[in-house]
Amino acid sequence: MANALLELDVLTPVGAVATVKVAGVEIPGALGELGVLPGHIPFVSPLRPGVVRYRDDQADIRMAVGAGFVEVSAEGRVSVLTERALRSDEIDVDAARRELTDAQSAAKASSAPVGSAERTVLEQQLDWLEAQLRAAAH
Repeated sequence: MANALLELDVLTPVGAVATVKVAGVEIPGALGELGVLPGHIPFVSPLRPGVVRYRDDQADIRMAVGAGFVEVSAEGRVSVLTERALRSDEIDVDAARRELTDAQSAAKASSAPVGSAERTVLEQQLDWLEAQLRAAAH
């Protein structure tokens, strides 16, 4: 089992962003970072916006992901089901920084109470933009 690999699928509503065989993957779980290696016990966990990290045949890959779920199967399949995902080489860092500044201003100016739909949308946008910047920062 020393040469075993995981099958990683990163899926969004518009399709597969990645389908690769990897030796291991780091995933932003709702309660913290999750490291998954071959032979890991099966589980399902909420996914928070953050950075998925893995190594393919050629390079270390970083990908910004939005909220969603991750499922690890007994057969070694890791399925990341997320509302959105971008590989680090697809991220426009300058645009993400501008959007983050705008979103931070909007969050400060908002009078929406914590837990309201408006506040939740603002927080999700901030988390997504911060995930993009972390993924792009090699």
